[in-house]
Amino acid sequence: MKKFLILSFSLLFAVKIGMAQDTGKISIKMSYPDTTQVIELNGRPFYFMGIVSPSNARVTVNGNVASVDKDGAFLVYAPIVLLNEKDKPGFAKGKIEINISSGKDFKNIVRLYRVKLPPATSRQDSLTVDMEWPSTPSDTLLVQEGESINVQLKATPGCKASFTVDGIAGEFPMEESNFVNSYYWGEAVFGGGLESKGDTIGGIYSGHFIADGGLNKAKITVTLLHPKLGKIRWSPASTVSSISKYMHPIVEVKSDPNLVTGRFGPAAGYKLFLQEGTRLEVTGKEGRWIKAKLSGNESAYVPENSVTYVQGGKTPLSSIQIIRTKDFDRFVNVEFGFNERVPFSVTEYSDPQKLELTFYNVRSEIDWVFYDTKSDFIKEIKHSQPADGVLKVEIFLKEKTLWGYKPEYDGSILKFRINKPARKNGAPDFRNNQLKGRVISIDPGHTPEFGAVGPRGTKEKDVNYEISLKLKELLEKKGAVVYMTHAKGESLPLTQRKTKVNSFDPEISISMHNNAVPQGVDPLVHNGSSVYYYYPQALPLAQLIHRNILKNLKLKNFGLYWDNLYMSRIPESISLLMEPAFMIVPEQERLLKTDEFQYKIAESVLDALDSFYKEYSE
Repeated sequence: MKKFLILSFSLLFAVKIGMAQDTGKISIKMSYPDTTQVIELNGRPFYFMGIVSPSNARVTVNGNVASVDKDGAFLVYAPIVLLNEKDKPGFAKGKIEINISSGKDFKNIVRLYRVKLPPATSRQDSLTVDMEWPSTPSDTLLVQEGESINVQLKATPGCKASFTVDGIAGEFPMEESNFVNSYYWGEAVFGGGLESKGDTIGGIYSGHFIADGGLNKAKITVTLLHPKLGKIRWSPASTVSSISKYMHPIVEVKSDPNLVTGRFGPAAGYKLFLQEGTRLEVTGKEGRWIKAKLSGNESAYVPENSVTYVQGGKTPLSSIQIIRTKDFDRFVNVEFGFNERVPFSVTEYSDPQKLELTFYNVRSEIDWVFYDTKSDFIKEIKHSQPADGVLKVEIFLKEKTLWGYKPEYDGSILKFRINKPARKNGAPDFRNNQLKGRVISIDPGHTPEFGAVGPRGTKEKDVNYEISLKLKELLEKKGAVVYMTHAKGESLPLTQRKTKVNSFDPEISISMHNNAVPQGVDPLVHNGSSVYYYYPQALPLAQLIHRNILKNLKLKNFGLYWDNLYMSRIPESISLLMEPAFMIVPEQERLLKTDEFQYKIAESVLDALDSFYKEYSE
């Protein structure tokens, strides 16, 4: 019905201007999306943008009126009309009809896109398994004896389902249920919030079994029996093997300048960062992900290509007798006397100001904590062993906010560097200028890739660089020492930028970007200024910058975010990422191209940095 209404509206609109003539005086250039791109349908409209001439033309897409800027740059959020042309299962052809009118002139353009359809209940006139659905297990598994394994697939509703596993006697029943897609992630993060969609998908079959010992590439076979359509058997491509209960493999973490990430599950959220040479006990594997034991039932998943297997070797377990502090000019080291490298996680707290370190595979024999009395920067260190193999250490600090930290092994001794607060400029000439001598890194976002592209074709990477240059200029006028991660036109992959930033040893690192939203979020409504941080040490500065850009740019408040972004995940300094404006909104793209607006952004950051040093340096 909705498709019919859209088509009807488009036809009616064409009839209304039917007396006008296509004189060729109207031109349009679409900048996004390209017709070669696949558009993923998520139950919401899409945004389309470009530039039209003459600039006062009226533009509609499938009946929705575009926002057109004074030079003809336009943005529109409109539904796409699905056509009944056959395509690969799960895909369809989609159409937009663009109508442009200016006085007596008009132009009608039709553009076709390939559309990926959202998951839906399988057809009930044939007995099939939906190969597009993420069935489980989806990867080859290596599991411990006694581990519970889930089996799930999507197929024609109304079946009686069960499965067998090679090497295990008996047949396991499966329950049929519905999957409810309760919200769209893009709208939840960047749009109106957790707005319920309530899409229900039927024909989801689930069951589980307990892994037996001795499974060796065991195949799972699902049987689906439908009362009218008959019976089929289906097997996932993955197999299941059980790990020996007598010996688990040992792996050692490889060198990585960005550290190896241990996750909560395969490709899931970040849990901890692993130093080179740390050994782990393997208790399972899922595809390319190794499941490594930390303690008890606690595990972390790491990519198999980030470790090397050790022939033989004991189960990782270290003891520790002493913790010492050692004072330096700009930082304090907290040194841990382990006899082998162990994995650990770091958590920051602001009230009270402390760092909590959780070490795994450790037996505490601590009888001494030595304090270097040259500094009272560290108030107190407490330690406990809340579970077998787990050591918790709390480091209480005497500062308003943390200025960065860097853990690094020297042999088996962990040297945990905690930066001291910046010192206030006390000289009479510089008391009102707290930026003199500060070491600051600026990262112009993107390159070699373009980043976001505006309706006029403006590349985000170019705008980011120009704003970064202006911020560098203003900071250097105040006497700051400023480093840029790359020069104009220089290609610097994202994964090399953290190392580049740390080579400058800055107090503060800022990554400059400008924004877009994912398809399915209305950028005409959801746009504006935003700032992103990862480590709590960056939150006070993020708040200051966010407040300033809202006040000075006078755009919408797009939000202050905690976000797992690479350039804000640099614990050695106070690091954050900012998105002052939206590349894809015509008016904001136009402003971003002007020196005046770029200087407003740079001045907003400059004032925030000055306020931050005045409040948090000592």
